[in-house]
Amino acid sequence: MQHENHAKATQNLQRYLRALSYFNDGIGRTPIDGVFDDTTERALQDFQRTEGLDPTGRADSETWETLYARYLEHLTRYDAPARISHFPRLPEGYAVELGEQQFLVQVIQHALRELAILYPFEGEIPLDGLYGEDTAAAVRVFQERHLLPTTGAVDRATWNALADAYNRAFGGYFAQ
Repeated sequence: MQHENHAKATQNLQRYLRALSYFNDGIGRTPIDGVFDDTTERALQDFQRTEGLDPTGRADSETWETLYARYLEHLTRYDAPARISHFPRLPEGYAVELGEQQFLVQVIQHALRELAILYPFEGEIPLDGLYGEDTAAAVRVFQERHLLPTTGAVDRATWNALADAYNRAFGGYFAQ
């Protein structure tokens, strides 16, 4: 049991050091394997030097507290921004369809316009909030490429595929 706890503590130490190393070239990268080896010791010494701590390569309480505090600051600074969920959860089976005019249609149109670099949409996708035939045609192309029913309406499955494609293409470093 003591060995398991030590390995988990080492994994946490390695996880914190590794996360910090992505934005600080002065800290060497460690594997996250739970083994306190020479690579982990050197990375810890690098961290201690950057923080003005005695570079012992050992995780005393001051080092742990400082490391954890810097890790939390790192998460706050570099975490993905909160996303806005535009697609409604209810009513069940909801879909945005031809003829509708609302803000959600503009969001769909914007995503489709941005994704036009990846998909062979015909013509210009408007950005007017009106779900017209041009928007429906682009949605059908998107649905076909994602093996979804090609209805031209944006239901939850189409919305999720559209959001995923957009986030992968334009979501930045921490996109999921």
